[in-house]
Amino acid sequence: MRKLSVSRVTLAALLALVAAAPAQAQMAGNGFLFHRPYVRLGLRGGYAFARAGSDLFDFTTEQLTLNKKDFSGLSVGGSVSFAVAERLDLMLDAGYSRAAKGSEFRDLYDNNELPIEQRTTFERVPFTVNLKYYLTSPGQSIGTAAWIPAKITPWVGAGGGLMRYRFVQDGDFVDFANSNVFSQTFQTDDYATVFQGLAGVDYSLTTQLALTTEARMLYGKGRLDTDFGGFDKLDLSGVSASVGVSFRF
Repeated sequence: MRKLSVSRVTLAALLALVAAAPAQAQMAGNGFLFHRPYVRLGLRGGYAFARAGSDLFDFTTEQLTLNKKDFSGLSVGGSVSFAVAERLDLMLDAGYSRAAKGSEFRDLYDNNELPIEQRTTFERVPFTVNLKYYLTSPGQSIGTAAWIPAKITPWVGAGGGLMRYRFVQDGDFVDFANSNVFSQTFQTDDYATVFQGLAGVDYSLTTQLALTTEARMLYGKGRLDTDFGGFDKLDLSGVSASVGVSFRF
């Protein structure tokens, strides 16, 4: 009878564990992780505002029917972050922004009194390494087996790296020495060192998924090729705002 009683207790315990396993898995999917996240993957989309502060931008907007806002455009990006401390991540990041706009000379026309037209393209592709610091705890550990994410977590960051940039003007232009109109493509394409500051907020949607809003301020200047000889370095600086998602693992 004692053996039977022990067997019944053991069977009941096993059944309880089996029944609890799906519930525990469900909780892990919706309520907590079994460890603090080690890796975060992020995707974002937004708008990159170019400061356009160097003399090439000034000359372009004076001569052509362009405004400095025409050098701003949509942006996309992605990142992977590795936890180095409870509130500190090391983040590897890449982005892309592009602005392209058609234009014509403001006060000059060709021999047929037609507009002298061209197209200007400005692309920026930064690759940066950043430190990302959470201003409040991103989550709470429950013992050693569970981690619950915070609903809202603000953060700041800073870093630097390289930017691939490209500035192209293609179309018809005027030789101011003799007033002749000619077709030409002027282009500069190079890498430059950049630095940036970041700030944002993570809003947890599920245990592993968060909505992220962020703003960035980037600073850098790039060398111009001989096509744009006589101008100062190209201003690569600007600010950007974006919305995206991040996945915790």
